[in-house]
Amino acid sequence: MRAPRALPFAHGRWRGRLADLAAHPELLRPVLHPVVDVAAGRVAGYEVLSRFAPLRGRAHGPEEWFAAARALGRSAELDLLVLRRALPLREHLPHGTFLTVNAAPASLGDRRVLDLLLAHDLTSVVVELTEHTDYDAGALSAPLDALRERGARIALDDVGTGHSGLLRMAVVRPEVLKVDLQLVRGLDGDPVKRSLVRFLGECADRLDAWVVAEGVETPGELDVLRSMGVPLVQGFLLARPAEGFAPLSPRARRVLSTGSAAPPGDEGPRLSGQLARRTKTSRTVDEAVRAVAEDRAPVVVVDERDVPRVLVLPGTHPGEDPRVRRACTTLAPETAVPEAAARAVSRPAPVRFDPMVCTDATGRYVGVVGVEDVVLDLAGATGRGAGGGAEDPALERGVVA
Repeated sequence: MRAPRALPFAHGRWRGRLADLAAHPELLRPVLHPVVDVAAGRVAGYEVLSRFAPLRGRAHGPEEWFAAARALGRSAELDLLVLRRALPLREHLPHGTFLTVNAAPASLGDRRVLDLLLAHDLTSVVVELTEHTDYDAGALSAPLDALRERGARIALDDVGTGHSGLLRMAVVRPEVLKVDLQLVRGLDGDPVKRSLVRFLGECADRLDAWVVAEGVETPGELDVLRSMGVPLVQGFLLARPAEGFAPLSPRARRVLSTGSAAPPGDEGPRLSGQLARRTKTSRTVDEAVRAVAEDRAPVVVVDERDVPRVLVLPGTHPGEDPRVRRACTTLAPETAVPEAAARAVSRPAPVRFDPMVCTDATGRYVGVVGVEDVVLDLAGATGRGAGGGAEDPALERGVVA
């Protein structure tokens, strides 16, 4: 049998290029690709991507660099260089947005990479697990728990293709699902792709996760995704990677403003913002705990920009200590009540009936939405449907992505 041909990445030139990059990290240039909130018509976050200066007389794209690092067993080293350039960008993050950084799952098992991540405040940071090789999701439990403790949210990349299977979703429990561009491309003319994206949206509801559709390049794709309720999109149609934190361009805003609307006469379901009730806020957890013990009412701990960070709740029974929730479900005011209900019941049992925190388009605190209010609103919608002889449109549509 003929021996397999050696991978081109094993060539000494690539080892030399990686060594040069390690010695001169300024040759690696981070760029930012906006993630767009299609309902609010604004940039919700920025994904950090890498661009590499020519080395040894040749220019190579990022795919070649990362593939070479994988072939040579140097993924963690390259991820380390990228993260050192990416994480400081959080200090300049526009208010109400998040920053997505990428790391190979295997790299999180490298102490140098994990220590670098944990050395930063990861509030408003999404750590995206890149999907190029198979891996044991269970082995990531401890690193992911540590990252979440520092405030990070976890994203699964390329969901729907490759190694991102349903079992992996169940084990990782990501806060963000990124639908692969191969599923997005042409879905406006492909009913099977639309069904698969709807299914992934339902999975996201059960996980209490956000969906990001990658690779949106045509108005038709955008229109279908928006009609299915996909909240976040990323693609050249609305924005390209660039240096700096660019806002949404006037052209992109025009594209968003010309999409389809709800059918005439369909006012849609009630929105979470209509149920939100403003509660007391504080700047510290200790202050919030004292206020909850006195008033037995929820208190939201906000930062200097009025962005919620911690939710403190009364004990389940009188005399019990207040409960501190450092990770709480957040809703936009425009979230439909049925979707809010689906997200609430998808949470783990210990927090399933906790209030959800409503924030505006910039991330500032609006109020809390009680699960009991959501249930009563849905019950009222059901009653109205029965009394009027027709089903409520909100219930008829159900909840998708």
